Amino acid sequence: MIDREMVERIERAENDSFTAMYRAATDLGTAVVEIDGVTTVWSRHDNDPGYNCIINLTDASNPYLTITHIEEAARADGAIVLGIDGSPETIDAVGKDHVARLGFREDYQEHMWGRRLADTDLAIMAEPADAPTVRRVDAAESDAFARVLNIGYDLPEDSVRGHIFAATLGLPGWAHYLVEYDGQPGSASVMCVTDGVAQLFVATTMPVFRGRGGQGALIRRRLRDALELGADLATSQTGTENASPRNMQRRGFELLYTRWILGKRLTD
Repeated sequence: MIDREMVERIERAENDSFTAMYRAATDLGTAVVEIDGVTTVWSRHDNDPGYNCIINLTDASNPYLTITHIEEAARADGAIVLGIDGSPETIDAVGKDHVARLGFREDYQEHMWGRRLADTDLAIMAEPADAPTVRRVDAAESDAFARVLNIGYDLPEDSVRGHIFAATLGLPGWAHYLVEYDGQPGSASVMCVTDGVAQLFVATTMPVFRGRGGQGALIRRRLRDALELGADLATSQTGTENASPRNMQRRGFELLYTRWILGKRLTD
C-alpha cells in the first residue's frame, strides 16, 4: 500500500525544488508562472516536457481551461514544448480524455522513489574500497559541472540544462557533486533538501566512465549528506529502462508509482 503522507511530502518537495531552480536561472531563459492558481515552469531552450511542465494542476477549478491559458502564456514566451507532470492520480483527476483533446501525448515514463532515513542507515551507506571519489562542487566549478552533467545526458556540452542546474550552486539546501575517475570528473549530480525531504535530482555519467560505480557512489554520498542536513525522507525520479531503478532498489528505495510525462510540442 502506498504511504500517502510520504507521497504528499515528496510531491511538495519536488515542486518546491523545481520552482526554486527555475527562479534562480531566469537569465538562462527559464520562467515560473502562476495562472489560475497553478504553477508552471519552462525553459525556452529545452525541448524535454519534463523540464517544461504544469505542476499542481489539480488545484485548478477548471483544469481544461487552465491548461489552455497556460499554453497561451508558454507560446507567447517562446517555450518549445509544454508538459504535464504529476502522479497517475493527478491525470485521472483532470481526465485523460480532456488532456488528450488538448493535444498532450504520452512522451516517456518515470519511476518515483522514496525511502525513510535514520541515523542507523549510515552503516549501509559506507563506501566500498574501490568506489570512485565523490566531492562537493562550489560556484567556481559551475561551468565544469554543467559540462559533465550535459555530456552525461547525451546533450551538447554547452546545453542550457546543465547551467540551469548549476544556477542553484550556493543556494541554501542545495548540494552539487562531481565524481572523479582517475582524477577526471565524469559524473555529476544534484540534491536539494527542503522541509526534511532530500530530493535526489539528476545523476548523469559521461559515456566513457559508465559502469564504474558512479551512480551508486552518488546515491550513498547524497544520503549521508541528507542525514547530516536533518532529512528524514529521500526521494528520486528515474527512467524506467536504464540501470537507475536497480540502483535505487539496492539502496533501500521503494517504488511509489510510475507516471507518464505528457507533452505537447508548441512549435509544430
